Amino acid sequence: MKRICFFSGDITRGGGTESVAVLIANGLAGQGRHEILFLSLVEQQRTPAFYIRPEIRRYHLGEKWIQPGPGYLAVLPKLRRFLREQRVDILVDIDIVLDILSLPVRRETGVKVVSWGHFSYYFEQESLYRRWILRFGAKRADYCITINEENRRCYEQYLHRDKALRTIYNPAVSCRRKEIDSDREHGSVQTAVSDGKYILWAGRLTEIKGVDYLAETAERVLKILPGWKWLVAGDGELREWLENFGRGHGLADRLVLLGRVADLEPYYRDAGIFVLTSHSEGLPMCLLEAKSQGLPCVSFDIRTGPGEIIRDGVNGYLVEPYDCGRLAERIVELASDDSLREQFARDAALDMEKFDLECILDSWNEVFESLCR
Repeated sequence: MKRICFFSGDITRGGGTESVAVLIANGLAGQGRHEILFLSLVEQQRTPAFYIRPEIRRYHLGEKWIQPGPGYLAVLPKLRRFLREQRVDILVDIDIVLDILSLPVRRETGVKVVSWGHFSYYFEQESLYRRWILRFGAKRADYCITINEENRRCYEQYLHRDKALRTIYNPAVSCRRKEIDSDREHGSVQTAVSDGKYILWAGRLTEIKGVDYLAETAERVLKILPGWKWLVAGDGELREWLENFGRGHGLADRLVLLGRVADLEPYYRDAGIFVLTSHSEGLPMCLLEAKSQGLPCVSFDIRTGPGEIIRDGVNGYLVEPYDCGRLAERIVELASDDSLREQFARDAALDMEKFDLECILDSWNEVFESLCR
C-alpha cells in the first residue's frame, strides 16, 4: 500500500479545485488500495467546506497564508521534513504553483511528484510567475495531469511534454444520469424542465467568471421573458456590484442572488436552463453537474472546457465567446420552447461516460502504478 499525499494551498476552502480534489481523494480512500493524506500550506477553517472521509489524515505546514514568492523558501524545510516523516511515496500537487515547492525537495525525499493543472493553459499564460512555474513543472514533474484535451495538446505543442502526460477529466457525480438512462430503457424520460421557470448561473462572483457578461445577458433575457427569473448561486467580490446592477435596471426581484449554496442539486433539478459566462475555465464543475442533472446548458465556447462537455445543438448551445446578444438569443430560444428543452434534457447524458467517477479513479490508479514500478 503506497502513501499518496494530495498537496493543497488550503484544502478547507470551498472552491471547485478543492471540491474535485476531495472527491478524488475520498474515492481512492474508499477503494483501500492506497493510504491517502492531505497536506495544506495552511488551513484557514477548522472544518473543511467539503466532507473528507475520516480515514484521510490532514496536515498543514503553517498558520498564516503565504503568497507565492520569497516566503516559500521558509516552507521548503517543513515540506522536506513532512515527506520524510510521513514516508510519502507520491505527492499530487493540486495547483501547479505548488510544483515550485515539491520539485526542489523531490530528490532528497525520494517522492514522486504529480503536477495536476486545474486551469486553462491560456489562463496560466496571463501571469508571469504562473507561466514560469508551468514550464518548470512540465519539464521536471514525474507525471503531468491535465483536465481537458486542449490543455494536453498545449503541453505537447508548447511545453514539449509528451511522456507521462494524460488527461483525466473532473468527475460529474450524480445519480441523475443513471436515472435518465434507466428511464430511457423503460420508455419514460424524466427531464429537468419544471413549472418553476428560472435560469441558473453558479460560480464565484469574480471577473474571470464573467459576471459582467452575466449581468448584460440577464438584462436582455429578462426583458423578453417576463415570466422567468434568473438565479445566481455564489458569492465573491463582485456581489455588491451585481446587486446594484439589478436594482439599477429594475431587476431586483428577478435577478435573484442566492449567495453561497451548500447543495445546488435541487436548483439544478428544477431549473429550466443553466448558463455559463466565464472568461476562462479548465473544466467547469458547475457545467458538468448541470449536465449530469439533465439540464440544458448554454455557454460561451471559450478555448477550454465547455466544448468537451456540450454537444452544440444536441444537448445545449455553444456561443461565440463574449457575444452577449447571441447568448441571450439562445437562452430565449430554449426558454420559449418546452419541447426543445425536453429534447436537450433527454440527450444530456451523451458523452458523460468520460466523466464517470469510477473510470476516473481507474485512471488515477494507473498513474500511481506507473510511478511505483
